[in-house]
Amino acid sequence: MIKLKVLKNWINSNYKSWSNLKAFFILALTIWIAHFWYSGSFGLYEDDYNRVSKVFDLAWAEIGNYILHFSNSQGRPLHDGLIYLLSFLGFRLGGLQSIYWIGYVIITINTFLFYLLLKRLSANQFFAMTGALAFCLFPADTTKPFLTHSLGIQPSLTFLLAATHCYLSQKKILSYGFILGSLLCYETIFPVFLAVPLLQRQWDLKLRRELLRHIIILGGMIISIVIIRKLSIGGVGVIKNLDFISTIRWSLSNQFYGPFISISMFFYRPFQALLYLLQSKGELIILISFCLAGFVWVLSRLDFAPYRQNVSSQNSVSCSENFNYFQHLTKLTLVGFILLTLAYPLTLTELATEISGRASRVHVAAAIGASIIVACACSAILLLANRYRLKNLAAAILAAFFALLIGFGIMVQQDYQRSWQYQRAFWTDVMHLAPDLTDGTVILVDALLPWGEQIHPFAWSMPSVVGQLYQFPWQWKNVPKLYKLNPDWQQKIPANGEMALNNDNGLLSYYYTWESPRQVKTSEIILLQEKDGKLVRTTTPIVVGTKKFSFKPLTNSTLDSFEKAYLYDYLISPNNKKSVNYFQPF
Repeated sequence: MIKLKVLKNWINSNYKSWSNLKAFFILALTIWIAHFWYSGSFGLYEDDYNRVSKVFDLAWAEIGNYILHFSNSQGRPLHDGLIYLLSFLGFRLGGLQSIYWIGYVIITINTFLFYLLLKRLSANQFFAMTGALAFCLFPADTTKPFLTHSLGIQPSLTFLLAATHCYLSQKKILSYGFILGSLLCYETIFPVFLAVPLLQRQWDLKLRRELLRHIIILGGMIISIVIIRKLSIGGVGVIKNLDFISTIRWSLSNQFYGPFISISMFFYRPFQALLYLLQSKGELIILISFCLAGFVWVLSRLDFAPYRQNVSSQNSVSCSENFNYFQHLTKLTLVGFILLTLAYPLTLTELATEISGRASRVHVAAAIGASIIVACACSAILLLANRYRLKNLAAAILAAFFALLIGFGIMVQQDYQRSWQYQRAFWTDVMHLAPDLTDGTVILVDALLPWGEQIHPFAWSMPSVVGQLYQFPWQWKNVPKLYKLNPDWQQKIPANGEMALNNDNGLLSYYYTWESPRQVKTSEIILLQEKDGKLVRTTTPIVVGTKKFSFKPLTNSTLDSFEKAYLYDYLISPNNKKSVNYFQPF
């Protein structure tokens, strides 16, 4: 009898390990296809130029000092620090694509931690798998391929999920250590931890006392961090001048609209992907068909056993088990909505109505609550389907749902891919048109450049790029910079022909707040304009009213005298490579 018991325990243990290994493989493959299938043709975007690429030229001996000096600009030392450290390590290991691999690993770890959390909540494999798929395909936050977010925001989710596992394992001191890491990394995710005690099975008077103690501890953490930020950076983070009333209104508004928007994306994005697929052909349809077939195979074979690890091949479940499990799902759905609402109290920089691009990070913490709700909905659907012996049909419908979510993920990837192509073509043209760079050179671009839906190719980071293409002399006071002009720029040229570069006069689309204002004569400025769908250098005078303003004519190239910097090979295309039309809308 003892030997049989040992054998039974060994079989159960190995069954769980094998089951987890299969789930890990399925989820890892799903994440790769949905978010990193085209990562070989991804590049840098927006914030990446001021964070990720800034450490590419550092030596091993310099990275530690750099992190210490530049990791608390917004009161989030782990956010900046992890971006710098992981970008440096990835670039050293294998260049830009290795950094994307690191981002992929972080998202995969988060998904598997969430899968294990769902297994704590229910023995039902179907519940755990569908919830984990909803988590990794969460469509409200479209920033998973964005390096600044995968390296700087996703780790905050890692801290939260690790803290949740520790708390439910009664390792509460360790759990508070992990959640402090989340607060120091990206604070919008922190409030979700307030509801973690509700994930325990027993709701009683003891839980009330535990919740009160838990809220007091987390409140103390927040107050301490606010005080430290006030003393160290003069504010509470990215918001320097905090108006209490407007902040409360903003927070409550996001808590009201956010849950509805994040859940609605599970309906809108598959429909959007379906319309896109109907207009597509070739590789994409084959890929989504492969995903659909794979999901049908996986979901139709998952055990559906509310409270048992092993069931018969018929997956028979008694009526009482059905009723008890439905009650359990109702309870988890309620907890999911609480977690979902708590994803928004600290989202004070973006509106919850944002559903695309970099601003959709406002929904990142909502992935946990929303995915629990989706897992409950999927399990309820299968519960009803089982009753009418329609499990395979239900599995097929849900498989199509998840396959279409992958389709939407590929749509996002294609935006990233196209944005990088546009950037490469644009900067290649800029360097061909403006090869005569000297100390303090200013390049102004007068062109209607496209604005991507999911990621912007020509964003506020444009002034940072030229300085990362070449290694200019350290003695230069002002590294050459490129700025994008606003449409009415000509009306803002003073009579003396000196253009004021600052944030106040509306001349430029982007001018860094940390840059000192400058006065530059038009004769010293390189002007690039769009003409007939091409970028050209303007050397003839510009007539504004009764005045003429001349810009810098083309002189001898100075580029050969500079060494190429770390971004040159990534951004500058060879002369024989066909370029894309970056004036074409996305």
